[in-house]
Amino acid sequence: MSNKKAEPAPSLVKVAVFAALRDPLTYRVPNSMDLRVGQRVLVPLGRRRTTGIVVESAARVAPGIQVREVLRVLESEPVLSPELLTVGLWIAEYYLAPPGEVFRAMLPLRAETRRERLLALSERGKQRLRDLESSLLEEVRAGDEARFLRFVAGQENSNAGVPLETARRKLGMAFADLFSQAMAEGWLTTSDVERERGRRKVWSVRLAGPLPGRPLRLSPVGKRIMQALERGPADDHRALIKEARATLAHLGRLQREGWIELRESAGTVEAQAGIAPPALALTPAQQAVLDELVGLIESRRFHPALLHGVTASGKTEIYLRLIERALEQDRTALMLVPEIALTPAMQFQILARFEGRVAVLHSGLSESERDNAWWRARRGEARVVLGTRSAVFAPLGNLGVIIVDEEQEASYKQEETPRYHGRDVAVVRARLERALVVLGSATPSLESYFNAREGKYRLLKLEERIGGRPLAAVEIVDMRQEFRETRTQVPISRRLKEEIDAQLQAHAQTMILLNRRGYSWFLLCRSCGESIRCVNCSISLTYHRREQRLICHYCGYTLPIPSQCPTCGSEYLQYVGEGTEKLEAKLGEIFRGARVARLDRDVARRAGSYRKILADFREGKIDILVGTQLISKGHDFPGVTLVGVVSADQGLGLPDFRAAERTFQLLTQVAGRSGRGEAPGRVLVQTFFPEHYAVRLAADQNYEGFYSKEMRFRRMMRYPPCAALAKIVAQDTNLEKAARIAREVGASLSRVTSATSGFKVLGPASAPLAKIEGRYRIQLLIKSDSRARLNDVLRRLVDECEQRGIPPQSVIIDMDPISIM
Repeated sequence: MSNKKAEPAPSLVKVAVFAALRDPLTYRVPNSMDLRVGQRVLVPLGRRRTTGIVVESAARVAPGIQVREVLRVLESEPVLSPELLTVGLWIAEYYLAPPGEVFRAMLPLRAETRRERLLALSERGKQRLRDLESSLLEEVRAGDEARFLRFVAGQENSNAGVPLETARRKLGMAFADLFSQAMAEGWLTTSDVERERGRRKVWSVRLAGPLPGRPLRLSPVGKRIMQALERGPADDHRALIKEARATLAHLGRLQREGWIELRESAGTVEAQAGIAPPALALTPAQQAVLDELVGLIESRRFHPALLHGVTASGKTEIYLRLIERALEQDRTALMLVPEIALTPAMQFQILARFEGRVAVLHSGLSESERDNAWWRARRGEARVVLGTRSAVFAPLGNLGVIIVDEEQEASYKQEETPRYHGRDVAVVRARLERALVVLGSATPSLESYFNAREGKYRLLKLEERIGGRPLAAVEIVDMRQEFRETRTQVPISRRLKEEIDAQLQAHAQTMILLNRRGYSWFLLCRSCGESIRCVNCSISLTYHRREQRLICHYCGYTLPIPSQCPTCGSEYLQYVGEGTEKLEAKLGEIFRGARVARLDRDVARRAGSYRKILADFREGKIDILVGTQLISKGHDFPGVTLVGVVSADQGLGLPDFRAAERTFQLLTQVAGRSGRGEAPGRVLVQTFFPEHYAVRLAADQNYEGFYSKEMRFRRMMRYPPCAALAKIVAQDTNLEKAARIAREVGASLSRVTSATSGFKVLGPASAPLAKIEGRYRIQLLIKSDSRARLNDVLRRLVDECEQRGIPPQSVIIDMDPISIM
């Protein structure tokens, strides 16, 4: 018997790999590797390598299971704190999302490797090249086939293979046929490799300035680039070339010709702070709210609070002072806003107040900017983080306060896996961090106000505007009466036109809300009655005049403007409806000489454009600003004394139980943009449904009245917040398969809920948007009195679907859906 001591077995860990797997996988840790929970690692998965997060140690594996080794640790320290790791696992459990997909969404870090396919010549390919090169015919030796094989051979000698994408770019249009032939003949071998990722430069682009006396001799691409830059500089050249359908080479050519300037981006947006404005004196109501919230911060315990303040009541100053108090306690602060377009104004105030201690995180940043901001927060260099939904995962330590501004906004809910709600995740994170979370709004969601009424949240109110300024006076314009009197259907009523005229005479500013972008809603054939629809979605294409294309707002599919109906061949095509683009043009025609601008998602795609528009409007360089809901909230323009709302009831006809709530919130919020300065404000609401309670109560700016009325409907119909709700969508590119999956899901739900009371299943039925991105959608809604029991039923449903072999991508489960469209 040997006395030699057995070596300790290598430890095992569970890794949530960045893939659509329901459970973490077990891996062996090499003896030489120091590994901790929360670290990012590179691991083998099938025939490839992928990234994952170590979530816990594993005691053992079942006999006969082969365990593979962790390949590499990507950072020397954990990238997720214990609290953030717990948040991620909670999201995976509550929203039924793969944990690896959750952690991928939590970490906006650059991937360390990229997968690349290499081409090389086989022996047959080398022989074929020799045959071609020895040909007596010049056209054979110089032909595309010989050129292709020669290119691969030359690259292979230096790089052990040529990347497929390099060959595609080099050979252009001829590549597809040459590659197919070479593979069929066995002239090529392919291999997949993982390469370390380099860093690509990001360029900011701006006009070089006025160039008098020079003729505008530009290509169509060059003209598109110049037109885009006339609306404002681009902080990231990639967004510009996507918008202008250009390439970096086109930008380089324009720079050499002196039209534009290219500068390497600084890689951070934190350098945009200005001179800090003086802190405003607080009203007694503000001071009382602040004192109560500061007391909650100082208790160093978890406290959720709902701050319900009317528009222009001074909520932002309270937010800034709460952040200031958290920093004084040597703690950190996180502030969330719902839209990228709302960050500049808030960003300016926070950066000015807290200077270099701020990081900004949102999807509009370049990859390197997000990476840099994330690590500044992780290293403690940034003590305050401002961002949109995904910033709720910012790696701040010793968190003191989380602020969720405009907490009612639907954009806090992610519409793809993981389908988490940023507001609710903020509350869960605050509980784990023993921090204060403040949900702020002039029109709180019914869920948050219900929780406050039930005592789950502390309810704080600001019921008056700063300085005793009155709320804007709201007037409803009945567009039915307008049509009866004028016999014309126009977007601007006579009453609104009179008011805009008066504004221009008084040199005051106006905002016009139309919550529909594009030029016209759709293109209609007057002969057969068909509209031109998206090939991938069950929706008509929207006409965008600047692009001269029909565009789908769901999948991005585009078409050039047809000269005749694709269904019947008729030339009688008509543009129907008005979007913000058309309204901007119409106002420019009606009010000659007025400076009109537009702000919607089309404009907001480039940070430079929307920043310039907002800055120009704030400085009084724009008389009329037209926009979608992006202009309705979060902005403070003291010069605005008139707000007009076009098609106020547009959303009321949607088959969604939140339609009235969204309409009320939108109208109340946009009314709050008027009269924020010294002059009183006015609001004109154009509607075909003036009797609807959402319109009437929004005109009165009566939140309590709307809450009482809407809650009666929610209780009667058992919709949130009076019940827990989940949406299940069966989808497939084949309608029959989607229907079959929906029937199986419905049968499974019947089985798992049959033994339990308190459940109500609606459907299966075709979704209101029956087809999106080429997939047919059939949905079911399930209501329950208990959120915990609903979650348990959904988990059992996932198990049944897995046992029946239903692909995970064919069944979408959305817990607490924000929309049932």
